[in-house]
Amino acid sequence: MNDRIFSASDYHWSTSHLRNRIKPHFLDFDHYPEPFKAYDAIKKIGFPKAIDPAKKDLIDLFSEIGSGKPGRRFEPASLSKVLFLSYGVTRAETSGKISFFSRTVPSAGGLYPCHIYLIVRHMEGFETGVYYCDMRQESLILIQRGSFSEGDDKTLDISFVITGSFFNSAWKYRERAFRYLLLDSGHLIENLFLALKAEGLCSRADYAFDDDKISALLSLDNEKEVPLACIHSGGKERKPGKRFEGGLNLSGPCSKEIKKERQEISYPILNHIYELGKPGFKNGSVDPESVNVLTLESEGPISFLNFEMVKAPLDYEKAVFSRRSKRNFITEFLDRKKASVLMEAAAGLHPEIGHLSTRARTFLILGVSLQNVEGFDDGFYLFSEGTSSLHMIRNGRFHGPLSRVCLDQQWISNASLNFLFMANLSGLEKAFGPRGYRLIMMEAGRIAQRIYLAATGLGLGCCGVGALYDEEAQALFDLNPDSALFYVVAAGRIKGKER
Repeated sequence: MNDRIFSASDYHWSTSHLRNRIKPHFLDFDHYPEPFKAYDAIKKIGFPKAIDPAKKDLIDLFSEIGSGKPGRRFEPASLSKVLFLSYGVTRAETSGKISFFSRTVPSAGGLYPCHIYLIVRHMEGFETGVYYCDMRQESLILIQRGSFSEGDDKTLDISFVITGSFFNSAWKYRERAFRYLLLDSGHLIENLFLALKAEGLCSRADYAFDDDKISALLSLDNEKEVPLACIHSGGKERKPGKRFEGGLNLSGPCSKEIKKERQEISYPILNHIYELGKPGFKNGSVDPESVNVLTLESEGPISFLNFEMVKAPLDYEKAVFSRRSKRNFITEFLDRKKASVLMEAAAGLHPEIGHLSTRARTFLILGVSLQNVEGFDDGFYLFSEGTSSLHMIRNGRFHGPLSRVCLDQQWISNASLNFLFMANLSGLEKAFGPRGYRLIMMEAGRIAQRIYLAATGLGLGCCGVGALYDEEAQALFDLNPDSALFYVVAAGRIKGKER
């Protein structure tokens, strides 16, 4: 298959699901992927005792522009809390010899292929160096100590590096695993941003880093695990991708990963699509027509949304720690105010002015299929960019056909809202190269995490779906040949209590 993959768009369509043509796949539970890594540690630091809850309102946190106050001290206890809110284990269960975990973010198949590493400079209580975040043991593992040449700058500087392990996702999803790695990492990125913001800490995203330099820094085997995103807090402002241009002076032994004996099936296409994006972003022009995903013009009016917030605040930390994927939807009408909260959460991801990712994000088209929502006609809508409005594209009920598109998962037809993540893949790649695909998928995961948290805070259900009959999805919503629906997030009332 690799000899036919010359672009991210090629990868996407070559891994499409076709009805009655999905190859049977045996799930080998004797070689179930381990979601945590173990190291022969140079040094191990337990998470400091948790500090008092932030008592932040989720909606206020969503709507805050910016991300904290420059110069705010990053205490070890704050770091512990940020990590636990971002990716902490909230429940563990054992079946036979296998342990299954729930965490503060969802993961396709519950496989949790992502990892967090820290690159720390000048932080009180920590040696300068590289750490692995062991979320099961709630500890930081010093992988390599040393110094990072940054001239005379002694400002605290910390970088969170998010990576993805191919096998953990490919164990179930095979060649489509890169899609799920990116969506999973997007959920984690948004949780990390929110946790840093709740602690009043500055943060900024870096998607344009040098992959090889980061992989070397973390001692990654890129045949198995790859860096996907960096989130920086503290330190000097630098252009994306310029963070580690200074010399790296790591000294002393490198901590060795303790590997378990297990059979790992390799899918070369996953390494191939990753390698296509390594050269970085192409800084091309954005043609408005190349952003378009639709074949036909819309037939409906624009609905301006006066987002009516629920009166009671939504507890941010409670929503994070109680989040679960719930899909036992019921078809009763959903209150307009609650629907508005969900749509505001989805539409309110603030752009970073001047950031390359912000320009690329114009290719991420967000739609929603509404059914049984108070004050709205059933139909397929698109969010209007930069405004609090929905533009009706087609009137009617799309949930039933959508459930068939999503591998015949009937529960999707009972949801009140199905958020639809779409992109013109050819236009995206022409403007930004194959790395643009990474960014769009991760940004979709970020928005989806906000929907999950808002739904949890409201006592509603929410569940994401990346398994689609891709060409049927394209036909259902009249998407043009260059465009794809690649993620669906269902939300609505469920059996039991809600707020």
